[in-house]
Amino acid sequence: MKHFSNLRLKTMTIVLSLSTALTFAQNVQEIDQAQEEKKKLIKVQCLINDKIAPANLALGRNDTELSLKTFPFYEQDRKEKKELVVQEFDVSLLRDGKKIANQTIFGSGSIEYLASMAKNDDTYLIQVKEVFEKTKDGSLKTYAKGVIKLAYLFYDLGMFKPVHHGNAISVNDIK
Repeated sequence: MKHFSNLRLKTMTIVLSLSTALTFAQNVQEIDQAQEEKKKLIKVQCLINDKIAPANLALGRNDTELSLKTFPFYEQDRKEKKELVVQEFDVSLLRDGKKIANQTIFGSGSIEYLASMAKNDDTYLIQVKEVFEKTKDGSLKTYAKGVIKLAYLFYDLGMFKPVHHGNAISVNDIK
């Protein structure tokens, strides 16, 4: 009975972990640091067409220019004014949980190709595998390694009235 209870707890933990990975965009993620045993918390903001994308955002056909901003979560790192950088990230288009297409973006770039294939209720899954710290001399050193995941739904805005300026709409406004 004790073995069954432990197995059930582990299964619940795995299910909860997977559920969180595919929820709407998370703006604070915990990732492992390569050189140390401790984990680091990093705040990640996704910019769509140069505007910050809230966590409950659904992207439309014209929301194609992506970039990521990262910030240290810990007060000490912020006081030291550490500048964090994402050099590259992967964007996958998922339909019914299956990958339809993906691309790697270096710094910032367009997902116009993915948007052209997207259908309502598809998901963009953005994954970062490494975050760098910009040193005083301008070089980059590894700050943390691991996987940071952000997820956004896709809705073709031709079917919906935009809520604000631009193309992105809030998922809360879609009934």
